[in-house]
Amino acid sequence: MAKVLLIQNYITNYNLPIYNLLSEEPGVELTVAHFGEKVKNERKFSELILHENKKGPFHFAQENLRAICNEYEVVISLGDIHWVPLMMLGKMINRKFRLIYWGIGVSASYKNRFDENKRWDFLRYFFMRGADALVFYSDYPVEKYNKKGFPRETLFVAHNTVEVPRSAPSNATRDSLLFVGTLYREKGIFELLDAYREAHRINSGLPALNIIGGGDDFENVARWIKEKELADKIRMHGAIYDNKKLEGYFSRALACISPNQAGLSVLMSMAYGVPFVTSVNAITGGERFNIQNNENGILYTDAAELVKVLGDISIAPGKYIRMGEKAKDFYDNFRTPRHMVKGFVDAINFVQSKKLR
Repeated sequence: MAKVLLIQNYITNYNLPIYNLLSEEPGVELTVAHFGEKVKNERKFSELILHENKKGPFHFAQENLRAICNEYEVVISLGDIHWVPLMMLGKMINRKFRLIYWGIGVSASYKNRFDENKRWDFLRYFFMRGADALVFYSDYPVEKYNKKGFPRETLFVAHNTVEVPRSAPSNATRDSLLFVGTLYREKGIFELLDAYREAHRINSGLPALNIIGGGDDFENVARWIKEKELADKIRMHGAIYDNKKLEGYFSRALACISPNQAGLSVLMSMAYGVPFVTSVNAITGGERFNIQNNENGILYTDAAELVKVLGDISIAPGKYIRMGEKAKDFYDNFRTPRHMVKGFVDAINFVQSKKLR
């Protein structure tokens, strides 16, 4: 039984099922250490609460992470250069544990598009070379790191995904559009609204748009809808976290649309059999790469094309229902939480087969 420590900044609701599945793997005795609140939901792993000090953009731990990590055989650590003590684990002399860094592998944020800012790549490579293996959110960084001299056999992928609890298949008619997420301008919510208004001007039979989410721009969005006299077509529902209620909206959706951000909502949509529509340059942690354009989703180039996509959904809904079926097949065959866990297990088995550095 390998004692495995996984270190994260905090445990999210969508990562909790992943950690529970990993803890159930034969030969894995899992502890998750993090700097957030104690987990309130059911967990199947041991939990260790850490405490941080923040200095500017950098994070430090109050605890002695070296001493803690040396109590484990394998450490899977957040691979983020802002977390200085975690990145220094690979530079430890005579460490007793095998080290795996896990993360996006490239720059990505709400301000920088995926791998757009390469300024700090040299520093990222410097620290990552100290690990015995790397696990990425997507396939994209593998070739990039391999070209920089990282052995291919040390590079693994645990495709970022979510668990979607589903009841019996719904027979609901798909007759609406959907936006799910926090409402703020960077996501392109107003770009979607403007495109919807234009598409509706061309074809008043456009499916209704359901907006699920709260956030800073909630009132601004509500005001826009009222001013444009579209309250009968665009419906705001606020933030919804109940899976049963979310399933109800997804089961009726022809498409889920997010102009400027393609994160885990891509996988959620796929799991519910709904094609995801987003920009080819949408902000992502790699989840956008799951979309095969015109196969299981849509990647459009500009606002004019988004208007055309909305109009196309209106006149050819069957096309998008078939896309959704392909999206669900893709999720079921390649992107379930168990597929993600396999990436971790493969990396754990690999580093255990190698001698300590």
